[in-house]
Amino acid sequence: MLLFTLTAGLILFAVIVVLAYPLWNKNGAPIPMGLEASLDQERIDLEIEKQTLLNSLAELDLDLAQGRLNSPDHQRLKAIDENRLGQILNKLDSFSKQRPVPKSPDLKPGPRTSGPMKWAGSIALTLIVVGSATVIYEYITSRIGLEAQRRFAETEGPANPSGMPNPAEMVAKLEQHLKDNPNDLQGQIMAGRSYMTLQRIDDARKAWSKVVELDQGNFEGHFFLGVIQLQTSSPDDRKSSQEALDHFETALVKMPRDPALLWYKGVALLRLKQYALADRSWTDAFHNLAPGTEDAEFVKKALDSLRAGNPPAL
Repeated sequence: MLLFTLTAGLILFAVIVVLAYPLWNKNGAPIPMGLEASLDQERIDLEIEKQTLLNSLAELDLDLAQGRLNSPDHQRLKAIDENRLGQILNKLDSFSKQRPVPKSPDLKPGPRTSGPMKWAGSIALTLIVVGSATVIYEYITSRIGLEAQRRFAETEGPANPSGMPNPAEMVAKLEQHLKDNPNDLQGQIMAGRSYMTLQRIDDARKAWSKVVELDQGNFEGHFFLGVIQLQTSSPDDRKSSQEALDHFETALVKMPRDPALLWYKGVALLRLKQYALADRSWTDAFHNLAPGTEDAEFVKKALDSLRAGNPPAL
């Protein structure tokens, strides 16, 4: 009996070592499955977008300082980026609180055996357990290596002095992905945002057009298509102004209190010489901005000019 107990103990210890080795190995990466894998991928996408927005905000400040951008445009574009950045940071914060925690399985003692079958059963069980453990270990190890390589490929870019990801490199990878998967809605959204940041307006228009083709009610796609329409057309082009207004109206169905949407809707109405409706839209934008901020003061100044019979040239 003592010999059997010692042998069983050694076998159990060996099985535990084989099964637990991946957990002790500090160089391995965890293997996400199911919901956790989905959350990890979304977190990576949000981190990339966050970095893109931070780069965009820095470029806006630089453009303002070097005179390539006037103060009103700087404030409007900055408000859009900061609003989106706040949403991303809130989402990333919520991920840290929602990460699923796997439950440990309940371990129950198996039935006890006796008689001459004890040794035969123990040997057979040992072979099965150790064989299975070896296969599982090899599978887990290979998955860890593949997962680490995939993460590295997705997150690493060419080295640069600032240590920040290279936006052009990220966009190139995204473009290659969309070439093979043109109906990837989230990919097209990320491309549209990146193109706007890089001032590739024609490419941005194509990406956002694809977004609203895939999701007709996507407010972000309609918003940026409206902005592009205003930026690339003459203030006297009523057709373009009406198309921009239609995009803003569609976006406002889901975001009725968004100050940037309300502001640009007012610009479109101003170009259409619908001054009373422009006044109403800008008033709503003003009430949805924090009092005393530069954005609020800018909208108030535009309202004052409009009401004084001197509409701003936008």
